[in-house]
Amino acid sequence: MKLKIMLALCALAAFAQAGEREDGLYISHVHRGGGKLERPDNTLETFLWCWGNGSALECDCRVTADGVGIMFHDNNLKRTPRGIPDSWKARKVSEMKWEELRDIDVGSYLDPQYASQRIPTIEATFAAMKGHPTYLCFVDEKGIGPTRIAEEARKFGVLDQVYYTGCSYQNIVQWNKDVPGGKSLLWIGAFPKTKARLTDPAARAKMVEKTRKHFEKIMAEVRAADFKYITAVSIHTYWNPEDKVDPFILGTDYLKSLIDEFHAHGVKVCSIPFEGGETEAVYHRLWELGCDGFSTDYPSVMFKVIRDLKAAAKK
Repeated sequence: MKLKIMLALCALAAFAQAGEREDGLYISHVHRGGGKLERPDNTLETFLWCWGNGSALECDCRVTADGVGIMFHDNNLKRTPRGIPDSWKARKVSEMKWEELRDIDVGSYLDPQYASQRIPTIEATFAAMKGHPTYLCFVDEKGIGPTRIAEEARKFGVLDQVYYTGCSYQNIVQWNKDVPGGKSLLWIGAFPKTKARLTDPAARAKMVEKTRKHFEKIMAEVRAADFKYITAVSIHTYWNPEDKVDPFILGTDYLKSLIDEFHAHGVKVCSIPFEGGETEAVYHRLWELGCDGFSTDYPSVMFKVIRDLKAAAKK
């Protein structure tokens, strides 16, 4: 009980030091830039759309066979590219040259109106951020390495706008060596099979246990290092209000305890609802639990919630 009270007091103190709580919403960001359905993954046009809506974005950075840093999520060309030879679909991006990738249509998989969109380089992305200090980018590193991201960000003078992002705490430690005091975001999550949760109590209990076990493995590593080098965290959540046991797979109390623990160490908290993210209600509930911001696959829903929260704070 004493520990919970201490964590809560520390969390409140952190909020007080940061000023108005709504100010922290600036760390909210769109998964892959476009989310699940609204805009194509990882294109410069999508990034500009996010920034134009006052939101940060998360993108994915890989490196080609000839050393070009590109913003692309998958390790092959099966999902988003269109108009390519069938023999290319299973090829690894890391084994292809930039001249092979640069003219591929990566937009029309979502809608023909996006057929002109192409894979952007890390240089093009950071160049678009230059001179716009509010354009924040959470770079989910998928093979290019922390050192290269730091080099490119320095080149364009946007280092303070870049959050090194990923599931590996050790990579965040490396990022801090390259960028002492640099910003980072740690993803923490698992992908439980949620379909059985409402009808099979035993399956649900096993799912919760497995999910929490994954979280505790990551948390043990972070606790052992005293939360060093982590600026923010994004917690995977799965929310269904029809679940009579608890709407969150992790458990509301467990989720709240994580939020309070991170706040006690000065770490801002986002959460991405991989289930329920299309509803405004889940973001409001996460806000009530103490989240500073959100990650989302449903950008327009998140944009509206943020506007509403800021408007309510002014009343």
